[in-house]
Amino acid sequence: MRVKKGMLVFPFLLILAGCTLVEVNLFPRERPLKEVTLMGEGEARVVLVDVSGFLSTSRGSSLLGITSRPSIVERVRRVLDRAAKDSRVKGLLLRINSPGGTVTAADILYHEISTEARRHKWPVVACLMEVAASGGYYVALSADRVVAHPTTVTGAVGVIALKLDIQGLLRKVGVRVEVYKSGAEKDTWFPFRPSTPEEERHIQEMIQAFSGRFFRLVEERRHLSESSMAQVKTGRVFPASLALKLGLVDKTGYMEDAFSLVRKLAGLKKARLVAYLPPGKAQANVYSGPLPSARGWLDLLTTGEAAYLWVP
Repeated sequence: MRVKKGMLVFPFLLILAGCTLVEVNLFPRERPLKEVTLMGEGEARVVLVDVSGFLSTSRGSSLLGITSRPSIVERVRRVLDRAAKDSRVKGLLLRINSPGGTVTAADILYHEISTEARRHKWPVVACLMEVAASGGYYVALSADRVVAHPTTVTGAVGVIALKLDIQGLLRKVGVRVEVYKSGAEKDTWFPFRPSTPEEERHIQEMIQAFSGRFFRLVEERRHLSESSMAQVKTGRVFPASLALKLGLVDKTGYMEDAFSLVRKLAGLKKARLVAYLPPGKAQANVYSGPLPSARGWLDLLTTGEAAYLWVP
C-alpha cells in the first residue's frame, strides 16, 4: 500500500481541531512556600521547622517512581532560606518526631540549623514529640533549649549498621552467587556471605568513629555529668522524665511551652509562630507534618549505610 503525504497530515489536523491537548508534567517545579500563622500575634515571627520521619538525603518517590518529593534535608534547607530573607524572623522552633536516620543526614541538619541560627542570632528551641531518638536527638542538639513532651521517648545515642546475610536462603533455593572483586573487602556489605573477623573489626571501627562524634556533641552541648554520660553511651532510650534527670532535655511541656521559651530567649513579648508550607495547606496547625516514608529503612538494608537510628 502506498501512503501519500496528505494521509499522514490529515489525521494530525483532525486531532488538533477536535481534541484538547493535556500537558502532563512528570517533574513539577516547586511552588513558592506560603507563610501560615499557627499561633500567636504580632509583627515578629518564630518559624516552625519540622523534622519528622526517617532522616535521609534521598528523595522520596511515588509508588510508580515517576514523581519524587524533597528529602527532609532539602525541606529544612528551603525553610531556612525563606526565613533568612525575612527580617521579622527572630527565632526557630524545631518540632522533632523522628527515630533518626543516616549519619550524614542528621549531621547536615544539625549543621544547617546551627549555622543559620548563629548567622542571624536566632534562639532555637526543640520540641520533642513521640520519638526523638538517635539522629532525631542529634538534630535537637542544634537547639539552645530542649523541651520534651511528657510522653516523649528520646536518647538512643549512638550508631547502628545493618547487614543482611541471605546465604542460607540462597542455598535452599539452589542459587549460587559468584563475586569478582579488586580487593579482599570490596564486597563487605554484600548479603551473600557473612563478614570475616577482619571485616567485623573494620565495621566496628567505623561505628566507633561515628558514635564518638555523637558523644562529643552531646558532651559539648549538654554538659552532662560523668554518670549521666555513662548511661547515655549505652545507647538506650529514655522516657522524658528520666531524660530530664540525666540532662538530655531542659524541661517537659508542650508546643505552646516551647513557643513561649523561644519568645523569652528572643526577648519578645509577642510573636507569631509561622510555618512555610506549599500552597494548598493553609489549614495546617502546629501538629501538621508530611506523610511518613519507609524507603529510608529499605535503603539501609541494601546499602549498609551507617545510621544514627533507633530500631525498636
